[in-house]
Amino acid sequence: MSSFSVTCPHCGRSAALMPNSLSNTPDCQGCQKPLLDGKPVEADANQLTRLIQSPKPVVVVFWGNQCTPCQTFKPIVDQVAAQHRNHYRFVRVNLNKNKVLAQKYRIRGVPTILIFKKGKQQAALHTALRKNEFIRWLKDAIPA
Repeated sequence: MSSFSVTCPHCGRSAALMPNSLSNTPDCQGCQKPLLDGKPVEADANQLTRLIQSPKPVVVVFWGNQCTPCQTFKPIVDQVAAQHRNHYRFVRVNLNKNKVLAQKYRIRGVPTILIFKKGKQQAALHTALRKNEFIRWLKDAIPA
């Protein structure tokens, strides 16, 4: 299993993590604060392949630059990611920059949310939801 790079949200230092480290809360070696502070990680195609191998459920939000529902859904995802950081890891993928993933995961529109656990897709959602509905969908799809 190869590592992926994460930028510390506190000090900006880059850190290499293994996918299985997503199941805990690793600290930055520079500032000693949590590297994964509940904010979704931005990923490209190569990083996503490694990230979804985590034993902790990984919620992947596929979005697009010109997608108004995606922009409306973004703060909801941020809030839910912060509230549920102990149960799920959240990843964002911009399909405008990672078109190969749309084909790989058969994504026809955005936003699309996929949940993975240990590299296997567990659930899919093909629309934005209100916060309470999104939380309910997460809990129904993969109980924490």
